[in-house]
Amino acid sequence: MYKKEKRPKIDSSLTNVSNGRGTVDLSMQGNEVSILHKNNTNGLSYSQELVGTSFNENNLNELNSCPESNGVRLNGTHMEELSPSIEPHGANNSIDMIDDQMIDGLKSEDVVKLLLENPEELKNVTIDSLMQMGVKTFRDCIEIMESLDSLGIGDTLEEKNSKVFNDPIHGLIKLHPACLAIIDTPQFQRLRYIKQLGMCYYVYPGASHNRFEHSLGVCYLAGQFARTLQKNQPYLGITDKDILCVEIAGLCHDLGHGPFSHLFDGKFIPAVCPNRKWKHEKASLDMLDFLIEENQLLEPKGLLSKYGLDMKDILFIKEQIYGPIDNSGTLKGRDKEKYFLYEIVSNKRNGIDVDKWDYFARDCHHLGVKNNFDHFRFMKFARVIEVNKEWQICTRDKEIGNLYNMFYTRYTLHRTAYQHKVSNAIETMILHALIKANDYVQFTKKDGTQCKMSECIDNMLAYTELTDNILFKIIYMENTATEVQEAKNIIQRVFTRDLYTCVYESIPLESKDFHKTADEILKAILNKANELFGVTYKSTDAVVEVTYLDFGMKHQNPVEKLLVYSKHEENSARHLPKSEASRILGPMTFSELLIRVYSCDRDKVKRQVLDKAAKAWFEDMQSGWNQTMSTPEKKKKEELSLSMQLTPSSAGKHKARYSSLDME
Repeated sequence: MYKKEKRPKIDSSLTNVSNGRGTVDLSMQGNEVSILHKNNTNGLSYSQELVGTSFNENNLNELNSCPESNGVRLNGTHMEELSPSIEPHGANNSIDMIDDQMIDGLKSEDVVKLLLENPEELKNVTIDSLMQMGVKTFRDCIEIMESLDSLGIGDTLEEKNSKVFNDPIHGLIKLHPACLAIIDTPQFQRLRYIKQLGMCYYVYPGASHNRFEHSLGVCYLAGQFARTLQKNQPYLGITDKDILCVEIAGLCHDLGHGPFSHLFDGKFIPAVCPNRKWKHEKASLDMLDFLIEENQLLEPKGLLSKYGLDMKDILFIKEQIYGPIDNSGTLKGRDKEKYFLYEIVSNKRNGIDVDKWDYFARDCHHLGVKNNFDHFRFMKFARVIEVNKEWQICTRDKEIGNLYNMFYTRYTLHRTAYQHKVSNAIETMILHALIKANDYVQFTKKDGTQCKMSECIDNMLAYTELTDNILFKIIYMENTATEVQEAKNIIQRVFTRDLYTCVYESIPLESKDFHKTADEILKAILNKANELFGVTYKSTDAVVEVTYLDFGMKHQNPVEKLLVYSKHEENSARHLPKSEASRILGPMTFSELLIRVYSCDRDKVKRQVLDKAAKAWFEDMQSGWNQTMSTPEKKKKEELSLSMQLTPSSAGKHKARYSSLDME
């Protein structure tokens, strides 16, 4: 239902008030109302004194049973005339009554009377239900809801069954009962066991948060953003059901993540199923369907049905997560006039959405990194404006600086944490372990048969079992297969901090002009090692990682994709030209890449050979780049060439030389 801020308690009174049809004494102490009807006439009718009684569901039947009562009708038409007589004590507010213009003829007075005479109806009062009862305007609905709240009878079933979470990022957040119905399922609880930042936890001990709490945060911010738009622009027609669907989309957007978050869908599945174009967003839709079916949430007595959701609403929720579901490329969950709602959870236009807002704030908090983006400020200045016959979320032109802070925060998080070279090394090790164990780890499908790890993406019952705990499942397997033992050894290396070593890292390079793959680079570097130093490496002895860093839209400036309005033209928006979008505040380059070479071998000298081969290869590529930079384990090792004296002519003597070197 409609939410509003709690009013301060009021101490006030009216004595010998005339409503044109009788007189009453009325007083309010906090939320307690006392009424004494002095003249049994029509209008404000009570045949008994109600002292210290608040108007709520429990005493409505008693009030309506009064012999001469026409129902509880605090008639705003007459009370409004007397409002100057109210003398509040210790508060700045007066007693809120139903607006005068709502009481003429067959209008909102009749709706209020009907509600008060039927207390059961009060449990389900929403703006949508008021519209169905005949209230014509959104404003009238709001006033009725506020009037019911002022009498202490505005709490609905939603309010009674909602739950408050104490979140370290957003504080106390209240979630709708329909959201709770989803949260309290095995399919959603699974997110408690998937780290938000994957293997970053092994580098940043504070990064222990999971997809579970992130999903709650996105749900909360999605509702906050939608309500802000509803409040600021009521003519948009955003309904309570729309807001609930947006909240559920935020809640469920990460249901499909596999173990260690992006490692699973970004690296593991492409490695073991190279022909599958599968992403975790697709799994989120499949898991949502499975969750609803398994827990009967859309059955006639299901909790989603209870709050008015149907299959079209579920389609709307899915489209917010994934985009158009069918091949038509058309969004069908809501009409075009409400397409802006699709930009709240996952914004395909410019990447500004509540998913990022939560993980920026949450990840920065747990990583100890400063977050300079203020999402509250963005919400305050957001407006929905029709541009080229499409309704889109726009912001004030002066907010460009705040948005650059947002995109730079994204870049900083990727550079310092998400793509940390040690974190990437551990990710690669876990990837190798999962690939080796893939055919041997078994999960139970819905029909009772078994499937391997990579096949879980096609069976959501099996996928429900697949979490970060897979490492321990592999460790404690009794299978003696060679690949299983190799997987166990790799995992043990992670646990004992015997990690793959980054022997070379390039300086940041222009990404849009670089087209070589990691496999091509690795092959060239290993060939160079053999050519220069006579050392032969297997392809499993080293790994090349090509890491892309950007502002979210590759080499494009995402701010140029944003529509902005000015202070004096709030109903028209424009794209910022490149000169205006980038000057002073923004960078001129919006993407870069890093090339890292990792040695999987424990031999320290072979690591140095690999480093030198990588540098030699990049020197050959110098026509495309200005310079390169080596970052070996220690500075001292950069001087190793002096002692090794490795040259092309000495390649034949190499093995005898490096085996006798004194290494740290």
